[in-house]
Amino acid sequence: MRFWLTLLLLVVWRVTQGAVIVVTSNADSGPGTLRDAIQTANANGIVDRDFIYFNLISTNAAGVTIQLSSELPILSSNIVIDGTSQPTSFLGNPNIKVSLTKISSIYFSGLRLDNAKDVEIYGIEFSSFQSDPLGPIEEKKSGIYLRNSTNIIIGAVNKPNCFNGSYAGILSPFIIPRQDVVNLKISANIFGLSPNGQAVLPNESAIDVSFLKDGLVGGNLLAEGNIIAAHTRNGIALGGADQQISIINNTIGLSVNKNTQYRAANANGIYINGDASRPKIVGNYICGQARGIYLDYVNGGYNIENNKIGTNGLGTSTFGNDVGIYIKFSAGGVIGGSVANTGNEIAYNKLAVTLELTYPVSILRNSFNCNIKAIDFVNLPNNKTVTTSKISNITATNVNGVYLPNSKIELFYTDACSDCQGKDWIATIATNSTGNWSYNGAIDLSRSVTSMGTNPDGATATFSKPLIDETRVTITNVICNQPTGSIKGIVTYDASIFEWRNASGAIVGNAKDLENVGPGTYKLTARQNNSCSVISQSYTISSNSTGISEANKVITAAYCGQSNGSIKGITTLNGSSKIWYNSAGTEVSRAADLLNVPSGIYYFTTQLGTCNIISPNYTVNNVEFDYKVSREQVNDASCSSSNGSIQVMGFQTVQPDELRWFNASGSEIGRGPSISNLSPGTYTLKGYSNFGCSYTIKSYSITRIPLPVINQAAQKLYVNCDGTKGSIKGISVNGQTAPYTYTWFNANGDEVASGIELNNVPLDKYYLSVTDRFGCEVLSDVADFGTLKITPIKVPNAFTPNGDAINDVWKIEGVDNYPDATFNVFDRTGNKVFTSKGYNKPFDGTQAGNNLPVGVYFYKIILSANCDPLTGSLTIIR
Repeated sequence: MRFWLTLLLLVVWRVTQGAVIVVTSNADSGPGTLRDAIQTANANGIVDRDFIYFNLISTNAAGVTIQLSSELPILSSNIVIDGTSQPTSFLGNPNIKVSLTKISSIYFSGLRLDNAKDVEIYGIEFSSFQSDPLGPIEEKKSGIYLRNSTNIIIGAVNKPNCFNGSYAGILSPFIIPRQDVVNLKISANIFGLSPNGQAVLPNESAIDVSFLKDGLVGGNLLAEGNIIAAHTRNGIALGGADQQISIINNTIGLSVNKNTQYRAANANGIYINGDASRPKIVGNYICGQARGIYLDYVNGGYNIENNKIGTNGLGTSTFGNDVGIYIKFSAGGVIGGSVANTGNEIAYNKLAVTLELTYPVSILRNSFNCNIKAIDFVNLPNNKTVTTSKISNITATNVNGVYLPNSKIELFYTDACSDCQGKDWIATIATNSTGNWSYNGAIDLSRSVTSMGTNPDGATATFSKPLIDETRVTITNVICNQPTGSIKGIVTYDASIFEWRNASGAIVGNAKDLENVGPGTYKLTARQNNSCSVISQSYTISSNSTGISEANKVITAAYCGQSNGSIKGITTLNGSSKIWYNSAGTEVSRAADLLNVPSGIYYFTTQLGTCNIISPNYTVNNVEFDYKVSREQVNDASCSSSNGSIQVMGFQTVQPDELRWFNASGSEIGRGPSISNLSPGTYTLKGYSNFGCSYTIKSYSITRIPLPVINQAAQKLYVNCDGTKGSIKGISVNGQTAPYTYTWFNANGDEVASGIELNNVPLDKYYLSVTDRFGCEVLSDVADFGTLKITPIKVPNAFTPNGDAINDVWKIEGVDNYPDATFNVFDRTGNKVFTSKGYNKPFDGTQAGNNLPVGVYFYKIILSANCDPLTGSLTIIR
């Protein structure tokens, strides 16, 4: 109390420069309240630093609780709000002494910083700052709300804040365009618990800061780490992050003493997104999350070091996450490190590490322990692969194997769980230029050893484990009841102990190859000294072996019913001789190989000691060829010529060794896949094989394509208005060989025009040449303008449309020569009362079915573009 009396004597309550402002009332507003203190600090400007301290006179927690019914003023810059200055402590934590809570039904944040700099906040509990669950993301609320702010400190050693029961403890919303929060430090705070750490009061997200640039959550001192105990969405979420982001020494999903887990079944412990961000995640405890660490589109390089993920580090807790580390669409990062104390302890998770569309990731010197699965690769980028290393041999002084050239191998002792994961690092070895590697040193054979390979790109694969390659297994069955059976050729990796067991489970061999056993069923277990093992499939050694080996057997079919089949390469024990028989039991050969036989079933007998052995039946098939054309081109004869052709361009399955063509009389007329210069007729293609077989493949018909026909029945000749030029129209061409080319010639054979119509030519004799798509030409009859009757145009100036059948229409003589002429009639006001293209239907003195009034009208006739219009008056008389 003496301190505060002295302080009050030294400072002025309201000043115009930086000052110490003391909150003495826990009311929502009014003199001495936090609201009044913030208004005063804002009014002081930002040049000098203002300190907001507390001296709330109280005997219980209610007296140090400020209940807000509306949002406090937005903080300006250069302000320190220090709740630890409160002289009394009633909140269960000696360093959290003031509680700030919302009591209104409206939604707002506890403290808000927009465009602020150099602000520090200590010793305050922020509670119940929820958001409208249906509101947009840009309207979410939190205990402390940040936007476009720089150099902000929230919490410190012995000066923590507490955030609980809110949408977010600390929030900077994801609003575009981005406004960065720069150089933010969040240290030593408590999230999701009461200030004393006893009551669980979850936030949806503890820290949800978008567009963070150069930020620190936690700190290099253990005491600077935040306790993020309970949340339903995110522990730490940094969307759109940029530059250096450090998350150090925080505890996520555990109580203050790290012995109680707060399970967040659908939450992320740490989520970071930002293409240019460079996250450094070091020394954190992350437990009980859906995803412990989730990096999405982080390509500036990242380091995840010395974290406890899924365990409290004592090795006895099972606080696993669904996925310990989940990295998606990112590149160029390191999980662990190349030196001591950089590796993470990743234990008791369902999936320890998941990498989706991510390459390369180096996973070095970590301790994996009792995860259901160590590393899961999901959709590696195109053309990228990871290869699991293999251990070839394990002894008490040496471990060696093979991997990729110029790569890195890490050796570990495995855990005692089922997935054989690397728990304790032994050594790191480089592979040579051929991929071989060897470690010389003491190996505890009472424990299992695994390896982890990192390729030259820096991409690490999952742990090796006992593996059996059964692709080259050979089985020797028992012959004549002798104990000579064996199973050989199995290749094993990551194994030092071998146990062959029979069907009763008894061990019958301790080497990779099983030899000198009788008939029965056997399988191999390859393992190390603990649970890392693999079991082969079951193999049966038969007691009825014949000693016949068909490994090099070759059966050649007979072709086309000939005796050219064979059976070769079958051997017998000790080379005993054979007697070959056909299916009728008739002996056909005593040679080692059966040669030159027709199709059929054959077997042989051989003598081994007292055993008479009969071979299986072997079938020599007969091969017939079925040649079928898949693509062909047939061109019929055209232009009355022998120019048809046939071309075969492919076969459905097998292609003949030779092709021959024959005409209808059976004479050979060509060889090869095509033939040309054909007259109409039938042609046959035959195929021949090198085995002497021949088959008719297909018959083709060549027909003659008819020439086009020029139809001049509707042909008309027209003379222009000047009497010196004419046109020919109405010709058509009938045929099936379009497109056609049209060329007109005069009487001298000179080419004068193209196109099916002839227009505006001198009055002469003309004929038309038509060429079809095959180049065939036909000629029309000659059209002679000299035979054309030329009638001059006579336009009457009156007519009498009175229904007496005399002069009822405007009859114009000589218009037949002008089918494209335009005829127009106008009344005195210039309105068009009649128009016609051509004059097939004469003007009858009506318009739209109604009689036009008697009187004088005017006409305009355009015969062609080369003729002057004909104009004059026209009188209708009734």
